Amino acid sequence: MKRGLLYLMILLLIASSLDVMGKSYYNSVSNGFGGLFPHPGMRMQGRYKAIEEDCLVDENATLATAVGIDTMIIHSTAYRYQLRLANRNNKQGKTRSIKNPMTGEKTTVTRTEWGLVFNYDEQGNYCAVVLSCDNNTLFDDITDQRTMLVTLIKRQNGESVELTRTTLTKGVSLEDDMNTLSVDVDERNVIVSIGKNELNQVIETSLARPVGAVQVGYLVGPGASVSLERAVLTIDNEKQIATTTQWTREALDEYFANSHDPVEGYWKYLDRDMKDEWLRLGGRYTLAVVRADDGYDLIYIDGAQVKKSQWQTGMLKGHITKTMFTGNYDATWIDATQEPIDKDVQATIENGVILTMSFPVFGSQVRFAKVINIDD
Repeated sequence: MKRGLLYLMILLLIASSLDVMGKSYYNSVSNGFGGLFPHPGMRMQGRYKAIEEDCLVDENATLATAVGIDTMIIHSTAYRYQLRLANRNNKQGKTRSIKNPMTGEKTTVTRTEWGLVFNYDEQGNYCAVVLSCDNNTLFDDITDQRTMLVTLIKRQNGESVELTRTTLTKGVSLEDDMNTLSVDVDERNVIVSIGKNELNQVIETSLARPVGAVQVGYLVGPGASVSLERAVLTIDNEKQIATTTQWTREALDEYFANSHDPVEGYWKYLDRDMKDEWLRLGGRYTLAVVRADDGYDLIYIDGAQVKKSQWQTGMLKGHITKTMFTGNYDATWIDATQEPIDKDVQATIENGVILTMSFPVFGSQVRFAKVINIDD
């Protein structure tokens, strides 16, 4: 009963704090932590990732700070990312052994760091909210006070710069219990909130969002052991919601290797017959066709020429829905500006190798050919 009440309280905490309009994507034990945790039990140079009870656990016994990045790609300029997490190695008075991965030399740390990563760009640069706890006079019951340092950093080209910091003494777990940590991001600003039982805003500052796609995740400092109960990404952009998927190139390769559906796979631009004054093709697209619901999703891989910076691998490019006629589909196509075209759009698949997208209202069609090797 107590366990159930605890989960309810956590859910209420997260739900009540979401005032960003948009769609939320959850990573939790119910979905195997999705893109946060593609390979259970994975070992990586002194790190061990595992699912223990209801949490994803990531231990870092190396000298280097580690980050775990969600495979979700964010194109929206505004989003919120929340983690419900704890550092199991945050008990006061305890030391942790870590190893230099280059030399093998061992050392110990008494203060470990953990936190939230956001605005992670394609070069591996990112921002992070880093948490750490310390005592001013450990083992002195009269004067000792334990505090949490919340630091906002920006890491670029291998160097970290501290942007701002604040110190907390209450409202958060100062040892190894769960806290909820949240960032609200837009084009020019970031707001950081944290709390054990309720969120409190602790940092608000100007911070430019990188241009283009970004990702989010968590941070595990040397000697830390992060226990992650839930991650929630909320995107404030209707077009972004319409085109966001969980697919990556690696995930598609793995999925297709085990697929026996003759329609599923990669399809490359073949040719077109278009009335350019009515409809123009935004690029020579390569698509992945994946079974979904009552038909197939068309997933963008590459080839965009119009609005190229807005298109990233894994975004939704359209959907085809089965009809009563074999090989014929009703279709929706998402154009280069991410607006759907769904009036009288049809698709046909001929002999399992030619996919034709027809736009009769515009007197146009585009054909794609199925390929075995996408790089050919």
